Parts: sequence; structure tokens; C-alpha cells
Amino acid sequence: MIIIKKIINVILSLIIIITALMLLLLFIGIEPYVVLSGSMEPRLETGSLCFINKKDKFESLKKNDIIAFKMKDGSLVTHRIVEINNNGIVTKGDANVSNDLALVNKNNYVGKTIFSIPKIGYVVKSFQSPNGKIISFAFVILLFVIAFLFGEDEKKKEKKEELEDALNKEL
Repeated sequence: MIIIKKIINVILSLIIIITALMLLLLFIGIEPYVVLSGSMEPRLETGSLCFINKKDKFESLKKNDIIAFKMKDGSLVTHRIVEINNNGIVTKGDANVSNDLALVNKNNYVGKTIFSIPKIGYVVKSFQSPNGKIISFAFVILLFVIAFLFGEDEKKKEKKEELEDALNKEL
């Protein structure tokens, strides 16, 4: 019982720490995105969780920076800058043969990629699905219920020990 309670406490603590860290990152303008294609491999693997600094200025970009930008259809792309000219920024995926056809400008620029964590994007993507949201919510509720139930047993045990100590002192 004690081992289960410790495991639950560790899991709940990790959930709280990760949530707080993600909120802090969002507050300072850093947003995570899941890499869905292999166009930037090996630098950014498919399924990586990529962190974009949305406060990085468009004017500060330089050749070889990896940036995120929106396509006309609204999809987000993360590619490397290969050229900066008067018309905009030319990008290309590291694994692609040719440059991207669309130029990046201030209007479709999202931010600069600052780091990524391989494979974690698969987990994040599964939590973002409707079933994943339901399962993760139910899992967290279940953890809280189990922690509450085990906590109640511990409180009852402590009260019983206190009563026994008080009775022993009176005798």
C-alpha cells in the first residue's frame, strides 16, 4: 500500500511539474508543436516535440535558422532558412531536394525553433485526440481518487495511534 501511494504521488507530482513548466513556457512565448513529417530529418525527427519561440523577431532571423511558418492552408511548417532576400525568406526542409515554393514574410512567420525532444510528440498527439483527452482526464481523476482513499487509511491509522497513545498515558 505504501509503495502504491508513493508511485501515485510521484506520478501526480510529475503531472503538476510538467503542467507548470508548459504554462511557464507559454507565458514567455514558447509554444510546443509536434513534427508530423520527415522533411527536417535528421535534425527534427518525425514525432518530435518542437519548441518555437514566438517572440523571436522576424528582422533578427538569419540563414540556417530553423523557423516555423504558416502555409496558406493554415498548416504549420518548420524548415531551415536557405536565403533571405527583398521578397522574403526562402526555406527548405533538410531532407527535401528543392526549396519551398512559398516565401516566408512577417505575415506568415510564427517563430524560431529553439529545441526539440525526439519521440515525445507521438505521446502529445495521442493525448490531443478526443479519446486521448478522455483517457488522460479519467487517469488523472483515478489517481486523485486512489490517493484520497489511501490518504484516508493513513489518517485513520494516525488517529488510532494517537488514541492508543492517549489511553496508554492515562493508564
